[in-house]
Amino acid sequence: MSSIRAVTPEDLPQVASLFETVMRSGGRTPPPGLAAYFERTLLDQPWADSEIPSLVYEGDDGRILGFLGSHVRRLRFDGRPVRVGCPGQLVSDPGRRHHAAGALLMRRFLSGAQDLSVAEGTTSVRRMFESLGGVALQSPSINWSKPLSPARAFGDEWLERSRRSWWKAAARPVFATADLAATRFFSAMRIEEPSTQGEALTPEALIEHFPLIDQGTRVITDYSEAFLRWLFAEMAFVRTRGPLEARLVRDGDRVLGWYVAYMPPGDVGQVMQIASTHTDLGAVIDHLFHHASRSRTVALEGRLEPTLYEALSGRRCLLRYGSRVLAHSREPELLEAVLRGQAFLTRMDGEWWMGHQREPFA
Repeated sequence: MSSIRAVTPEDLPQVASLFETVMRSGGRTPPPGLAAYFERTLLDQPWADSEIPSLVYEGDDGRILGFLGSHVRRLRFDGRPVRVGCPGQLVSDPGRRHHAAGALLMRRFLSGAQDLSVAEGTTSVRRMFESLGGVALQSPSINWSKPLSPARAFGDEWLERSRRSWWKAAARPVFATADLAATRFFSAMRIEEPSTQGEALTPEALIEHFPLIDQGTRVITDYSEAFLRWLFAEMAFVRTRGPLEARLVRDGDRVLGWYVAYMPPGDVGQVMQIASTHTDLGAVIDHLFHHASRSRTVALEGRLEPTLYEALSGRRCLLRYGSRVLAHSREPELLEAVLRGQAFLTRMDGEWWMGHQREPFA
């Protein structure tokens, strides 16, 4: 009979083949580095937890018909440690969908040992979560964007949507001229140089200054230096998102906060985390925008964490619905704190940034 069990290293070649078929090229032969990437990010990461494992759905013939990756993180809720599981890379064999492997894997995962489950998913994943007692978070399900080169950003998006992406190279000089004219004649569109200073954000510095954002936050990531070293290295590995910039922002000797973002030249950057006190948040965001503009990133996008709304709304950012951020917990008080925006949980704290679908792994 079919069964669900924890994944083992020996399963990963089959898992990689299934993932290649469903989420990447459509073929059965994965690139050579994909199975090793699964092993590194699922089984060997510092917070891997045997009580919250990645799962496979195994057919009665021994074939793997479904897979769900488990990305374990550690939090503190009102000071006590809790574990969060982020389900990702959910795939099922397209020829055996009648097994409902995806739904069964999600049901098993959400009944696991974690105190909280958080995912960012499609409509089908949202339905699974909600049918099993989960909820969609409203604010983090909204994406914000800041055009830094508006003509280029909107022009590229229009060409993509109208299926004329091959015109991008020819159109970019026109977009650049339009952006130059706009910033020259409309001061509101200029990205002014900030008075603050930036420096490389190290794991040690992030932990040292983490108490900046700890005040009044009930649910917060319980980072360790070992985990952050692993996380920064793995985030930097995803080169298809562009260079990773992690910067600590100072005003003289005073630390204001930090940000972590991908900043690809000539493309849209993705913000993973912005951290600061409420008072200094605007200055940290201004430094982020200026640094991205200097890196020739045409726009920035991020998730609208509850703490960011006021600072972003005064900086001409655009808002739109993105993929839904979902939460599930058997602890009503913990789930309520997350729903009320009393949690510091960012894209950096889940599996959104990972490269399973993007990297060539050649």
